[in-house]
Amino acid sequence: MLNTRYDHVTCRKQEGAHYTPSHFANFISKKIIEHASLKENIKIVDPAVGDGELLISLVQTLYDNSIKEIEVHGFDINHTSIEIARSRLKKQFPELLINLQNTDFLKMCLEIDPSSLFSTMSNPEFDLLIANPPYIRTQVLGAKQSQLLSKRFGLKGRVDIYQAFLVAMKNILNTNGIAGVIVSNRFLTTKGAGKFREIIHNQYTIKGIYDFGDTKVFEAAVLPAVMILSPCNKQNNSNVPFSSIYMADNENNTKEIPYVENQIEALRYKGVVFSKKGKFIVRNGTLTFDSKPSNLWRLQDSESEEWLNKVAENTWCLFKDIGKIRVGVKTTADNVFIRSDWKTEIGYKPELLLPLTTHHVAGRFRCNEQPKKSILYPHKYINGKRQTVNIDKYPLSKKYLEHNREQLSGRKYVIEANRQWFEIWVPQNPALWNQPKVIFRDISEHPTFWMDNDKTVVNGDCYWLLRENKNMPENILWLVLAVANSRFIENFYDIKFQNKLYSNRRRYITQYVEQFPIPDPSLPESKKLISLAEQCYNEPTQKNRIVIENEIDNMIWSIFKAPQLQILKD
Repeated sequence: MLNTRYDHVTCRKQEGAHYTPSHFANFISKKIIEHASLKENIKIVDPAVGDGELLISLVQTLYDNSIKEIEVHGFDINHTSIEIARSRLKKQFPELLINLQNTDFLKMCLEIDPSSLFSTMSNPEFDLLIANPPYIRTQVLGAKQSQLLSKRFGLKGRVDIYQAFLVAMKNILNTNGIAGVIVSNRFLTTKGAGKFREIIHNQYTIKGIYDFGDTKVFEAAVLPAVMILSPCNKQNNSNVPFSSIYMADNENNTKEIPYVENQIEALRYKGVVFSKKGKFIVRNGTLTFDSKPSNLWRLQDSESEEWLNKVAENTWCLFKDIGKIRVGVKTTADNVFIRSDWKTEIGYKPELLLPLTTHHVAGRFRCNEQPKKSILYPHKYINGKRQTVNIDKYPLSKKYLEHNREQLSGRKYVIEANRQWFEIWVPQNPALWNQPKVIFRDISEHPTFWMDNDKTVVNGDCYWLLRENKNMPENILWLVLAVANSRFIENFYDIKFQNKLYSNRRRYITQYVEQFPIPDPSLPESKKLISLAEQCYNEPTQKNRIVIENEIDNMIWSIFKAPQLQILKD
């Protein structure tokens, strides 16, 4: 039997499991006890045991509170993990009653009435639950398993297995039970998790949310949050405590700031603190959402809400009112459809080539000087609708596609959708490529939005926006660029969506960008911004463009009458 915690880490990572650091486990245990109604005999459970660190921490915290009559139950699909956890628990707590099972908690919930899961016990309900369920996305689970989880637990969209764990665990907690669970913070702000947010809000009393963002609690690239929950929902979840901690920019800062050992200690502060990992920004407030619990969840404090209200007062419309924000084309066979130099690489240029914009040419206001790639684009807009071309009319394109027929025909999802074997999987509307459009990168530390007047196809690593609402001024896209490339919009993003990846990067995707604000274009300041944005696009010298950008940036703060928040400056 393995004697160390990490001897089978590689195996566990493949199962979506990530080991919980001791100080993090202790934080969760203390939060659970803080909200629990303790009694002499306590039943605790972990539905995804791992190496037992969470159970050990919770038992020790109970011991520290003079609770010694404890039944410990747990499940895990990995036999080695179960044995490691059992050994560690027995060694540290020899008198403990331990019942760990090498079985799949979710599978039991799917196949058996949850109330009968613990039929051998006189009382199958648990007082305390602690868990770090695995993170396994829909793509890995497979369509059949995802559909089964969605149907059984009432979930929708892109289901992650941890979401099913949280819904299922309500059935094994007693009415006054308390659960402390580590989850991916993606559920707070992704559109696809709306149904999950609604379920959690309606079936639990949320005692607290703690978003640890990009502070690297785990070795893996996991952005964790902790939720403390009770199945007894009598409070309507108003004034739910919500704290967040994210990495701050490592710029020089002369003011004195507190030093902390780790993220947990940082939660005692507000604002900027310093640690061995760098600077953290800590915020404390309450949970809020726009109108219903399926909307994005965010941290509310008086300063940030006042700021958002001020922006709203000076907002004329949103980006989504100008036109639909679309992701670019997705071929699922980029090596076939996309090349940098077709003539050099294959010896000839197929007739169906079109210029392609990818993130490699991203710039602010205008694309950079890198050469664009080309895409073989077998779609046309004919008689008011998109159609696949007749490749017999394009002999060079047909020759090339036939050469790659084996790979293209192997895309089963294309064939099963009754599409022709040489089609692009998500081609978008060919009629729109010729129009002026704003293009922007998906993932970037700073906003990178630029104008495309070159009639290019947009690749799937970028998004794009047209002026489809003809009631909008013809030059509205220049105002879009002015707002989108500003430091103001970084503040707006961080306050409104609170979703950063590692290295201070943000995701500029439809559900966020469509909510970006636009000031009244008839204002003199807006007209000046439009003129400056056009100047920036046409200015060939980088040095001069920076001067124009700074002028635009200062005007954006002024037009929305919203100052840069001190907590976000560092």
